[in-house]
Amino acid sequence: MVYFLLYLIPINFIFSIFINQHSFLNEHNIENDLNSNAIYEIVGLQDTIWLRTGSGISFISFDNSNNPLFQSMNDNNLPQGGSPAFIIDNDFIALSGASSTYQNNRYRPMGEGISWSIDKGHNWSYIEQPIDSVDTNYIWTDWGNQDSIRFKAITTTIYNVSYDIEKTRYNNYIYATSFAGGLRRFKYTEQDPKWELIPLPMDSQDSLICNQIDIVDYEYDPVDPPIGNDNHKAFSIFIDNSGGFQYIWVGTGDGINKGIIHPETNCIDWFHYNESDGMGDRWVIGIRNQILEDTNRLWAISWDPSLNTPIPHNLSYTEDEGQTWNFISFFKEIGAIVYDLNFDDNDIYASTDLGLYRTYNGNLNVWFLYDIQDSNNQIIMTDVIYSSSINALNNQYTLWAGSPDGLFYSSDDGYSWDMYRTWNKTENSKDDDKRLSAYPNPFYIDETSDRLRIVYYNGSNNHAELDIFNFSMQHIVKLKNPVIIGDEGEFIWDGKNHFYQYVSNGVYLCRLTLGSDVYWTKLMVIHS
Repeated sequence: MVYFLLYLIPINFIFSIFINQHSFLNEHNIENDLNSNAIYEIVGLQDTIWLRTGSGISFISFDNSNNPLFQSMNDNNLPQGGSPAFIIDNDFIALSGASSTYQNNRYRPMGEGISWSIDKGHNWSYIEQPIDSVDTNYIWTDWGNQDSIRFKAITTTIYNVSYDIEKTRYNNYIYATSFAGGLRRFKYTEQDPKWELIPLPMDSQDSLICNQIDIVDYEYDPVDPPIGNDNHKAFSIFIDNSGGFQYIWVGTGDGINKGIIHPETNCIDWFHYNESDGMGDRWVIGIRNQILEDTNRLWAISWDPSLNTPIPHNLSYTEDEGQTWNFISFFKEIGAIVYDLNFDDNDIYASTDLGLYRTYNGNLNVWFLYDIQDSNNQIIMTDVIYSSSINALNNQYTLWAGSPDGLFYSSDDGYSWDMYRTWNKTENSKDDDKRLSAYPNPFYIDETSDRLRIVYYNGSNNHAELDIFNFSMQHIVKLKNPVIIGDEGEFIWDGKNHFYQYVSNGVYLCRLTLGSDVYWTKLMVIHS
């Protein structure tokens, strides 16, 4: 699974669905429409498409004519906020949660725990984000047959976000990776599960063997070197349950770690790889497994963090379980940031900030860019594609692509596309809230989302203008020439004033003038 780092892209940001609803869920947990237009991950399972969004889990089922039905799952026992990661595995569903808090003049991500269901979403269990409740800087824990393994205590949920989660099929563990909290797990079948810390090699170590840890020198500390270790900043995880051994792969700020899980003790032997072993970059934010006819190819999606923001990078892969590594430089050379990889046998789909790319016939050196345009002429505000998936239903293949501003789907291999977005539908009413709607609201201005839609009911086709004011009623900008979509009109705002400068954080008032009538709505603007 690939999940985005919240402090690098919006939820998001990093930066985090489909059997028939009556067989999968309680009807009381189902709401029509998507939870969010930000689609970060797409997973097809039988006749349902699951979507990890900026506000929880949504899914697509289909009617008898194979028309998509867009719906969402909601429950009081689900984590708050967006979903940095989820698991869809037959009857099992799990997701992590994340929100943001304003601290020291900026918004910071914070973990909201993990929820899971073993019965297709009928009932949910929840565990809070792990926090070490101690008064000291360190805690000491057992691992294997050793005790007194030293860990840096993590006493806050800020930056302690489960960016990725995975599940073992044989011993009922859920594993979670966190930038600040490291690698942890809990046994979800227990009545009152507890988080368990899992040691990883330090930056200077190429392995960490169970029961052979030097407890005098070893310390698990995810702060920046030289004090701490980048390899203890855990971002991504993949567990291979297919063979006789259970292999666990964990991506960190210093490469990737292959673990062999001991079936009797659940202790793990680790082997640490990074650029010195042939990888293309070292911050591994996502891991994908490509199943080929004669081998498995494991991909590491890695970002170069030198500018404290994602920049174009190499893609690394191994076909021999980490013994040797190769990388391709296509996306680094064209200046693209890869968020996710998905596969259709030999063909690879790469979701990037420049759009959706695809290989053909297994050629890793040649990639083709899809031209994604909505067949109904809806305005597409970004080239960014976060994730994709190709699925078949009744021999009809559909290619799906998720963006920050909606979901695209094509039944003819990308020659034509339909776009689906959600918003508060407007209606012919004198009520401001029913006549006028702005989304996304709050409006997060960042490198992947810098335009806002303001929609109003336009049935009478009156001349429309929109004026935006700050909370002191100072005029910011006037918008004209809306796009008409059916009975609704739509203004697009880029977050700038009439001097072409971005506005500051705060509450803004939008005034729609429609003929002789005036309507108002409020909008929050936040710079991510």
